[in-house]
Amino acid sequence: MQMSLNQLEREYSPSSVAPDFMSIVEQYRAASDFICTRHVPLRVWYGNSADEYSLLFEPAGAAASSMLVFIHGGYWQELSAQDSCFPAEGLLARGIAYAAINYSLAPSADLPGMVRQCGLALRSLQAARPECRIVIAGSSAGAHLAAMMMTLDWDCAEGRRPPFAAALLISGVYDLRPLVPTYINKPLNLNMDSALALSPQSRPLLTTCPTVVCFGQQETAAFKQQSRAFARRLLDVGTEVSLYEVAGRNHFDIVFDISQSATLIGADVLRLSGAQQQ
Repeated sequence: MQMSLNQLEREYSPSSVAPDFMSIVEQYRAASDFICTRHVPLRVWYGNSADEYSLLFEPAGAAASSMLVFIHGGYWQELSAQDSCFPAEGLLARGIAYAAINYSLAPSADLPGMVRQCGLALRSLQAARPECRIVIAGSSAGAHLAAMMMTLDWDCAEGRRPPFAAALLISGVYDLRPLVPTYINKPLNLNMDSALALSPQSRPLLTTCPTVVCFGQQETAAFKQQSRAFARRLLDVGTEVSLYEVAGRNHFDIVFDISQSATLIGADVLRLSGAQQQ
């Protein structure tokens, strides 16, 4: 049965089932600010715009052999790398470097530009730390952008390799067409054709790698279905995929598990990065 516009907008509004979401976002910011007082990140530029940088945190002592690169959510319209530093400390304690990609936001930027920026950011981090095994991760809109990285042609001639070896996709949206009639699309200005062209669900997957696709128990049916459908798409092309629901978590607080090794997501970060649990 086709949903009404009100139903569709509710299904694609994560806050509809997470009424305390603003307090969680404030936790992102407070924890990120605190971590930056303890570990000053390196700003790795990937372009000339003031928005085009990543914040890189590295463990003290021996150089890290792996790095988790995170793309933040916010429906391509909100948040920043500065708000997304909070997973760093738990990863640094396990010898894993952490980078948060900053990118330009709608309405001043469009989705193709954001995809391009994330690709450039990944290549710049790979060039800065070529010894690192990179796990690309993203939450919500960031999971969409991370999944789009699997659809890019990375020009791997002459021994070059893709700039990531594994992926962690949290609570993403991989088919953008349902967003077209909703309020979410106003700053994005997508039509059905452009939404299809920017949907990882419908694009050829040019880079496959071990991938985790997960979502919170306290999410809408639409978000859960988006993850399940994309996991099936990955399986169809022979990708090694883990798909699961995280008990007790919603669309916003699920990302706190990234740096907690006792959680499903935290354990998968260690597995995907090749790090040993400590």
